[in-house]
Parts: sequence; structure tokens; C-alpha cells
Amino acid sequence: MQGRTDNPLMNNLHDYCMADAPVISLGDPDLPHPPVTPSTTPSKPPAPKKLKSQRSLDLDSEGIVQKISAIFNTRMDSLEKSVERMISNNTLKIEGLKKTVDFACAEIRGVKDKLTHIDDRVKVAEKKASQMEQRITELENYSHRWNLRLYGVAENKEQNVRQEVIHICQTILPEHKAKLPDVIDSVHRLGQPKKDATKPRGIILQFGARIYRDAVWKAAKKSSFLQNNKLRFAEDLSPAVRERRMQLWPLVAKAREQGKAAYFVGGRAFANGAELFPDT
Repeated sequence: MQGRTDNPLMNNLHDYCMADAPVISLGDPDLPHPPVTPSTTPSKPPAPKKLKSQRSLDLDSEGIVQKISAIFNTRMDSLEKSVERMISNNTLKIEGLKKTVDFACAEIRGVKDKLTHIDDRVKVAEKKASQMEQRITELENYSHRWNLRLYGVAENKEQNVRQEVIHICQTILPEHKAKLPDVIDSVHRLGQPKKDATKPRGIILQFGARIYRDAVWKAAKKSSFLQNNKLRFAEDLSPAVRERRMQLWPLVAKAREQGKAAYFVGGRAFANGAELFPDT
């Protein structure tokens, strides 16, 4: 076909358009080159713009990293300061607590020393109290040794108790009949009278001389007069001696059942001459 050229653009034209048209070469140096714009090559964006976007993205990334780093550093500084304040406060609290504990320990040591001193004083006081109690018991027992108790004497409002007791003592101890009114000091009933009482109250009599008291006590153990009139003399014992005898009584009763001669002397018990002791 006439008019065909090697230019593909030109080959797309119809023959009637190419009949009288001059042949134009695109490679002609005398022709001006058309400006290159993005619209001429839409499939390939210009290189400078692409580099600018990449650089902007890199700058933005660096800014974000810097901001994150700055925030992190700020937070870390704040956290470090908070931890430092906490440690400082805890240190002060620990020091204050240590002072408090040291003070309390010192107080406890002082109290302990005082308690030790008080304990020593209490032991000394207890020892002295025990000695005094023993001494008082001995004095009380000694004072009771001057007395005797008499049971079985009938009781009425009009009677002269002292005269009746003196008469009874003169009867069982006639050899001292003249002396007894002088050596028998005080005589009185024991306790308060009771309305429904079936037995007369006991009588306590105090002697001014131990020799006459012991003589009456010895004579009363074998007196038929007392047995016939249902009268009985007994020792006037202190509370401590009575309690001691109550503990020893089962041993004395057992010894008597065995045919032994068992008896009391004050707060002590004997069987066939051997002293008896309560079971521990």
C-alpha cells in the first residue's frame, strides 16, 4: 500500500488521509519536542515526586519515634522520681519505726529489770510472811494451851456458868479444890445460841496457870464423874492445828483399829510412839 511508513502512528491512518499528506518524521531534529507532562505517561509517575513522598514519610516516622522516645523518657523520669520518693518515704518510715522499736525495747528491758527486782522483793516478802505466819501460829497455839473446852453442860438462862465449871473441875481434881476458883480465869459459852439447837453449846475456860490446866486435863481422861454425867473435856486447838488433825485423823483411826495406841499431841499424831504423817 502506498503511503505506508515505518512509523506505527502513521500506519493507523486511512489511505485517503495519507494521499496528499506530507511525510513527517518524528525524529526530525528541526521539529520541536512536545513537553513531557504526567498526562503523557500516566502509567509512570514522575521520579522526583516519588522521592519527595518517601522523604516525607521518613521524616514523619522519625518524628513519631522521637515523640514516643520523648514520652517514654518523660514517663521513665517521672517513674524514677516517684520510686525515689517512695524509697525515701519508706526509708524515713523504717527509720522512725526502728526508733520506735528501739524505744519500746528499751522500755521493755527497763520493765523486765523492774519485774526482776520486784520478783526478788516478792520472794523475800513471801519468805518473811511465811516466817511470820509460822510465828503467829506458834503464838496462837501457845495461847490455846492455856485453855480447855467442856462439852455436855446443860444450858439455861439463869445458870452461873463459871460456878458450874469450877464445881466440875473441883470434883475431878479435889486435891486443888481451894486453888481452882483463883486459877480459873474466864469462862463463857462458844458461839451464839440457836433456837432449834438440840445440844448445849460448848464452854471454853481459860486458866491463869498452866500447871492447873494440865492437871485438870490429865484427871479428865480417867474421870468416871465425867463419863457418868456425859461430860467431856477437850483441848482448845488453833485453826491450823485442827486442820492438821483432820488430815491425820484417818491414820489415827486406822492405827486404833489395828490395836495400836494412837493419840494426838497438839498438831502431831503418834501410834505406838511412832509419829504419823499424812500421805503426800
